[in-house]
Amino acid sequence: MKIKKGTFVEIDFTARIKDGKIFDSTRKNDAQKAGLIDEKAKQNHKFEPLFICIGEGMVIKGFDSSLIDKETGKEYQIEIQPKEAFGIRKGNLIKTVSLSAFEEKPQLGMFVNVNGLVAKVITITGGRVLIDLNNPLAGKIVVYNFKINKIIEDNTEKIKILGKNFGLDIENIKIEDKKVKIKIKDKDKKIKLVEKFEKKVKELLKIEYTFE
Repeated sequence: MKIKKGTFVEIDFTARIKDGKIFDSTRKNDAQKAGLIDEKAKQNHKFEPLFICIGEGMVIKGFDSSLIDKETGKEYQIEIQPKEAFGIRKGNLIKTVSLSAFEEKPQLGMFVNVNGLVAKVITITGGRVLIDLNNPLAGKIVVYNFKINKIIEDNTEKIKILGKNFGLDIENIKIEDKKVKIKIKDKDKKIKLVEKFEKKVKELLKIEYTFE
């Protein structure tokens, strides 16, 4: 079955820089070969399939659009240009910051937090630090090898996928007679996110629902 926009799917993928290293994967074997797993770490990233709704921006634009019209169970490879991947490198995102602005002394090549943004230290000269706020993958052509494992048909699973995408902790879902009751943890503290989530549930699932 070919995939359309708005379809909920389970996918596996491995992503690498063109002519370069793997930087992300849902496949543990590929991640191990690429050195993405720290064997000494007490907790590692869980390698499991990705669950998304196609066309909803849950993955980078070029990857998202490449999933349309593909078939389940087949292995594909797609090359994505920077504009459709992690963006073009921008010169205005390279800035000079005073050394005194850092709580800890920065080191060349390390990543630091600057006003809530992640930046890479390029040079340190005297009391000034040159940082790069571009995404580390900006300007790179990337290659994704992927397979759509299956289409998600269950509405409970679809609601969980949407909730996770909006950063909501869904505690319970009850479906009775095509009506859904959804319980969200601390929903009163996340009113704007809940409103967006509510809109998407109505738009994509087309079912009646209430919040507990």
